[in-house]
Amino acid sequence: MIPFQIKLFPRVAVYPTSWADELTFEQIHADLTHYATSVLKSYNAPFHELEDCLQNGFMALWETLTTQRDFLTEKTRRQAVFFILARSKISTMQYQAGMYDSFEAMISDHWHNTADEQIDGMQHRRGERWAGFATEIDMRTDIERIMHKLSDKYGDSLRHLIALYFITTQVSRKDAASIAGMTPWNWYNAYVLPVLADVRYEFAQVFMEQHEYPAPQPPVERADQSRRTGRFTSPYHAWRDEYHAGHTAPAETLLEQYRHTPCLSLALQAQIDGKSYRTAAADVGHSANTFRKHMKRAARLLHEAYAG
Repeated sequence: MIPFQIKLFPRVAVYPTSWADELTFEQIHADLTHYATSVLKSYNAPFHELEDCLQNGFMALWETLTTQRDFLTEKTRRQAVFFILARSKISTMQYQAGMYDSFEAMISDHWHNTADEQIDGMQHRRGERWAGFATEIDMRTDIERIMHKLSDKYGDSLRHLIALYFITTQVSRKDAASIAGMTPWNWYNAYVLPVLADVRYEFAQVFMEQHEYPAPQPPVERADQSRRTGRFTSPYHAWRDEYHAGHTAPAETLLEQYRHTPCLSLALQAQIDGKSYRTAAADVGHSANTFRKHMKRAARLLHEAYAG
């Protein structure tokens, strides 16, 4: 009888490596995960993105091994880890995260004394005595309420609704503007910026007394002018003529309405005084970059008050 050198096919697939014997994919995963995680952390990868990044990288490695069983025999352990990291899509995730304002930034120390811009619901880990998940449920309820309120406000304006969709999703500005039928620059300035201000305002007021919006004003169509054809003048400064003519009641009403909102009340007074945002920020001890948006919002509120 002639003996045959036949090896049984393994029940679990194994793959040869240059740094160990043949390993199953689970063993390879366990061997490389800690190394890959440490490298991702050294590149300041967000903690909540680590699991997704590793899953992307190891999935690419598994797909490669299914077609090239000896792939890891030509790689050192370090090269195998960086093969995984190169396919983890961490750069894509960081780019997408950078397109939006984070809740963490809104409750940082810089915003600590700004009651109208602070979201207290995200602070449940700072000594809250009841279950943290209860606060998260409340936060979700508030977010849903805000989205319903804004969708009702802009229900009659498709371009405003597209702007709200753009702000709350990952759709690109170019694609959203094409749906709105406008150039990206004109659509962003005429529709997105006012809606973005309302979204930020609503989140800032989420734990304050519910308020009602004034009737939405028609959007201001901005001239499509380039640097070569002239400089655009903001229509939000037209109220100054009425104010200097003695019609001061709307401005005084706004100051009284927002007297408990420190940043906005200071910005309203600076707009009334005709100060630039840099001068106003220096006078009140704020950063010019962050105070600028308060000045813009104050100008919009004054414009709407006098237009009404």
